[in-house]
Amino acid sequence: MRGKPLLTYFKKPLTMKTIDFNTISYPGNNKNNEDYILCRKVSGNGLVAILADGMGGLSHGAEAAKIASESILTTVLNKIQECLPEDVLRMAFDAADIAIAKKCRELKCKMGAAVTVALIIDDSLYYAWQGNVRLYKVADGKLSLLTKDHIVEETEGTYLTRCVNGKGYRENVPIKQEKLEYADRIYICSDGYYRHVNLGVTVNQNMEFTPDGILDDASLIEIKVSN
Repeated sequence: MRGKPLLTYFKKPLTMKTIDFNTISYPGNNKNNEDYILCRKVSGNGLVAILADGMGGLSHGAEAAKIASESILTTVLNKIQECLPEDVLRMAFDAADIAIAKKCRELKCKMGAAVTVALIIDDSLYYAWQGNVRLYKVADGKLSLLTKDHIVEETEGTYLTRCVNGKGYRENVPIKQEKLEYADRIYICSDGYYRHVNLGVTVNQNMEFTPDGILDDASLIEIKVSN
């Protein structure tokens, strides 16, 4: 079934009437913001949302996040009409890794980013990730974490075990699908955000995020599905 055209797929009536999104991103204390966000409407009522968190322990974290995000977005826009969503995400992460590898050769450096992508088509959410940028879903008031952090905890600190760094992927990029209902919400956030706030309290009480006291870059994409 890989590579099957989606022409008939997009002809069926859209079950989701409105998809809205909001984004916030704040730099950490006394540092440049190495998070990068891209959101774009696709295929009528669809949406692609990307959040990349540049790896601060390597060179050019902000540039790595931007390169990965833009490469993923370009691939999605170019392929979404002719390929299945799962294949589009797979190709997008491959393209991002190639783009990072090219820039590493140009700059003679190491760089990388943790990246999570959400692709909403009709009443389905497709998502893929590498690293610890998290994706949450709120359904019927219940907050659920859909991604699993690719990290290892050691005495010296926390380290990513998987990311987009131009070296290929030792394991397949995880690609998942969820059904969406009216009033569902999707949250994609960097570790600087979810470590600073209680997301469950924030989303259920509609509290505004305040960047006071944050140490690391804090970014959030909020996606709302409504009638």
